[in-house]
Amino acid sequence: MGKEIIEKQSFDSLVEFDELKAISGLESEKFLGKPHFKTKVASLVSSINYIEKINPYSGYNFGILQIEENLRNETLRNIIYELAKAIDANSDIEIKRLKVKYGDTKEFAAAKKFLDKKCKEVWNIFDNRKTKLELPKKAMKTLGISNQPSLDFLFEDCLNYFEKENSTTTVDVIKSILNNVNSDYTLDDILKYLKAKHEKRVFEYNIHTVAYIAKVLDFDKQKLNDMGITKNQICAVFKALSVSEKIKCIVRYYLCFKK
Repeated sequence: MGKEIIEKQSFDSLVEFDELKAISGLESEKFLGKPHFKTKVASLVSSINYIEKINPYSGYNFGILQIEENLRNETLRNIIYELAKAIDANSDIEIKRLKVKYGDTKEFAAAKKFLDKKCKEVWNIFDNRKTKLELPKKAMKTLGISNQPSLDFLFEDCLNYFEKENSTTTVDVIKSILNNVNSDYTLDDILKYLKAKHEKRVFEYNIHTVAYIAKVLDFDKQKLNDMGITKNQICAVFKALSVSEKIKCIVRYYLCFKK
């Protein structure tokens, strides 16, 4: 990432900029194995303390950096800190106590939204694909937040743009998620998501996506139909298979291709 970008963007903007590039296909590092810009923080509290240091109200004044709006409100800031400490300690009991104390306030809702975003930054699953992170999942679950990016975040641009371009991006993203030791998503989760998206807004999978889904589902006709994949698409994939793969499919799934 260029120096001029670093000089112009805040800490949060840098993270969001990287995520946007990765999802849009301009940068594949996040999904394909190379780490992108990441912070050296190990907890939510240290992440917030970092923001405090670059916040003009804390005595430091970096005019080029944006003020973290959430930390201007003293009540909100205190709730954020209390929740962050409880999450870092993985204390579901303390989270429950704070929910009783502040749960009906607008500041609590704002703090929850803020920390949900911070969890995704501090424990970014794409910065740690091979090494299993020790996460405060019990506390996060109690608060109703997660470090897992949503499937909409991961796939929306793939389905909106790259399927039309006959790109392998959707398949690459699926494989990256499944190979990531810190991802909680399963193949079943992903297929259910794709099915729901197809039912809500009909679109046509490209040949790469169809081939991948067909193979992981063993060319099961009913399951492929449920996914919104047509017989013509299945046959097109079948024609592209190797001889040995065709024989295997004909023997095991002949009815799938029978008229």
